[in-house]
Amino acid sequence: MKLDRNIGADGLGKYALIKNRKLAELLKDRGMIPGDLTEALAVLEQYEVIDWGDKPETEFFVIRIKDKYASGALYQYASYAIRDNEIEYGQEVMALSKRSGEWHPNCKKPD
Repeated sequence: MKLDRNIGADGLGKYALIKNRKLAELLKDRGMIPGDLTEALAVLEQYEVIDWGDKPETEFFVIRIKDKYASGALYQYASYAIRDNEIEYGQEVMALSKRSGEWHPNCKKPD
């Protein structure tokens, strides 16, 4: 097993992020979310491309590698993958841990 972003030439990961706080800012600043964005979100929902993580079976926790606390979490995650004999995957996650958190050029506390 490999990290999805390390498969193929596109370099895309398994997931993308939608910044819900940005959506809230747009709603606050404009009184509405722009129509094209609302339509885009509706299409993503229609085709089940977007997962809001709002149910127990879809819940998730996202860690950006620039997060000050990411390194330890990713290291531990990689260790468990390696323990389960997912060596290549674990090594790829371990490589993320080594350039995350305080080693990341844009390191910051999560907000």
